[in-house]
Amino acid sequence: MMITAHGGALATGKNTYRYFRKMSDYKIDSIEVDIWSWNKVLHLAHTLPRPFLFRAIRLSYVFDYCKKHNVMVNCDVKRKGLVKPVLDLAKSMDAADYIYFTGSVVPKEIPNLDAGIVYVNKLFYDKKYSLSVENLPKIKEYLDSFNNPRIKGINIHYSYASNEFIKKAKEIGLGVSIYTVDDAAMLERLIALEPDNITTNRIDLALPLRTAYLDSCKR
Repeated sequence: MMITAHGGALATGKNTYRYFRKMSDYKIDSIEVDIWSWNKVLHLAHTLPRPFLFRAIRLSYVFDYCKKHNVMVNCDVKRKGLVKPVLDLAKSMDAADYIYFTGSVVPKEIPNLDAGIVYVNKLFYDKKYSLSVENLPKIKEYLDSFNNPRIKGINIHYSYASNEFIKKAKEIGLGVSIYTVDDAAMLERLIALEPDNITTNRIDLALPLRTAYLDSCKR
């Protein structure tokens, strides 16, 4: 079970150097960045207005960071068509094994997914199936139809993450990544269900809660 520090966790600001410096103080499994492309250069941003270009962090910095600190990175791509360029850059830096994708990944990009892994968002399947406990087997079957083991499952908002939902997903072998969980009681409940990943701004809460849960399992 992975804990991902949401971009801007602990009020450090999304896609900022301050975020990366602060995350180095914690033994997290993964960081999260928003990825945009401008003139074929990959930067960190939700959108990329021209004045922002002079201070945007390049994705290459992130891959160096991941290798140095041995952490994964959730590459939250903010538009379609970025899977291949992100992977090309990661491969050139020997960093492809550090990546998992979420965001605007679409079915036609799956042939490009020959490294890293992906937890697809609703965008990927919601024209076929709405997100519900009852539809999880159909969603799993649809994802399996791509015959690509790098599709690990779905990325869902915490509002969907009922006990029934997570248990059903685990029963059928569908991986689940959950965002963005900041409430202590909800973190404790979800950690006990052992999804693949929980993304949170409150890593100061999530990490001790996971440790306590894992310790309880050993008793």
